[in-house]
Amino acid sequence: MTRSDKRAPAERRAERTRAGRALRVFGATSTGVVAVGVVAAATVLSGTWAAALDGPGVGRTAGPLDVAADPAPAQLVCAPPARLPDGLAVGDSQFDAQPVATESSVTAGVLGAAGQDATWAALGSDPAAFTGGRDGATWTAPADAGAVVTALPAGQESLRAAGAGTSITTAGDLRGLTAAACTAPATSQWIVGGGTEVGATAVLTVQNPTERTATVALDVYGTAGQVALGSRGSFLVAPGQSVVTQLEAVAPDQRRIAVHVRSTGARVTASLQTQALAGLLPRGVDVLTPGAEPATSVGIAGLVSDGQALDDPDAPVLRLLAPGAVPGTARVSVLGPDGVVPLRGADAVALDPGVVTDVPLGGLPAGGYAVVVDADVPVVAAAGYSRASATPDDAAVAGTLLDVAWSAARSLDTWAGSGQVAVPAHQPIESVLSIGAVPATRDGNVPDEPVTSAVVRVLGTNGARLAEREVILEPGRVERLSVADLAGELPDGVVPALLTVDTGADDADGTGSAAPVVWGLELTASDGHAPRALVASLSPTGAGDAGGTVRVRQVDAP
Repeated sequence: MTRSDKRAPAERRAERTRAGRALRVFGATSTGVVAVGVVAAATVLSGTWAAALDGPGVGRTAGPLDVAADPAPAQLVCAPPARLPDGLAVGDSQFDAQPVATESSVTAGVLGAAGQDATWAALGSDPAAFTGGRDGATWTAPADAGAVVTALPAGQESLRAAGAGTSITTAGDLRGLTAAACTAPATSQWIVGGGTEVGATAVLTVQNPTERTATVALDVYGTAGQVALGSRGSFLVAPGQSVVTQLEAVAPDQRRIAVHVRSTGARVTASLQTQALAGLLPRGVDVLTPGAEPATSVGIAGLVSDGQALDDPDAPVLRLLAPGAVPGTARVSVLGPDGVVPLRGADAVALDPGVVTDVPLGGLPAGGYAVVVDADVPVVAAAGYSRASATPDDAAVAGTLLDVAWSAARSLDTWAGSGQVAVPAHQPIESVLSIGAVPATRDGNVPDEPVTSAVVRVLGTNGARLAEREVILEPGRVERLSVADLAGELPDGVVPALLTVDTGADDADGTGSAAPVVWGLELTASDGHAPRALVASLSPTGAGDAGGTVRVRQVDAP
């Protein structure tokens, strides 16, 4: 037994409570072990409860009572950076699978957190301070594994926290740009995208940032329905640990997949690194994070078309899964720079239960798009696109190189209101905000619906607000705004770190309810030979609850 194990339980509980009140980011070791910030649950002191419940009117009225309560800390877990899967780091000097190093970093930003001393720490090292400014706190650092962000809301202000990990590899099997938003631990998570056919890998990482052991069960869906995993579909994840599963070993030969991660005993986070090769030519890499739970109306932002033909196998694609027991039909609407785009054959997409379905999106003019899916059964979805470029003149093998980007769907109900996304601080990465308002009528004949407004703000790595702009959105149209242009002229050494979007409850004309606003970041980077040859996307994180009160109601129990 260690010395820490011998401490009194009360002492350990007090220490955990103190730790839960600080904003901390904890790194993980290269073996995938996560150093977890101990998070105190939302508590209400017994004295507060007693005073409130003994107050005037209690026991004499059936009305609810507002009681002061400490806010619950929020936690986001960042996926490990891209790395070559085990067993693939082979090859001679001419055909080396990893001829150049992968550069990875994590960026996080927080608004509305309690306390002024924001810190982060790698496992086994001393805490280091966030960059605090007049408007918020930020952190950016190189990354070699996952990370955990913990923040406590302050007062009545909503917590705005987001993080993102990025990796850039300019050559070799891992050639590509990956970007993964940090996500909240949960007991159910859906990841849509990638495959396990020959030449492809899909590496699932499950991280447990809690102090309890998690029992995890996997459901993998493919081209013919749910894949039988047997005993390989369940495992334990110890506190502060992660477990890596190569899905091509447990669910092989699936051209397209969707993964459901379920946990009991503790909340966990999941991420999926997808990678593909065509012979010796890299065909893209990305790190996917969970999207929404199954819903009948979902939206996806940040889809890009390079003008690929309708029958181009590398054209953008929408991936759908109806995980229930009954078949259904989905209607797909594509929003573009000129409004709703008619999509041949997407007015009625048949959905077989448990079968992963791809809807080709070729034939779209070059530009940025958003996708809305309306179905008569709950679905999960994602959209992917690729960027093609020729091999360099001095390459050992000639051909076409690809990089891919996947964007997860969110329930259309969750797109209203506030959200934020961390802006990668890695300088070669260019960020573009893709934003559009979803019309109530999505058949291509949009009536005179009122326009919608959104307020976009950019926070810098110095913790100060760099810019604020109101964007007027016509329903059905997608606007693309460079984050660098939004931020404007920057102080020396300062780059954007956090972008927030707020949509009002009413439309810009004040005549009705605002349309849902779908948005995300399109990311590009050079591979050293062609500009913007590498692509990725980032989805936003919703704003957290503010601290304050909870509502209680008297219940007469026998």
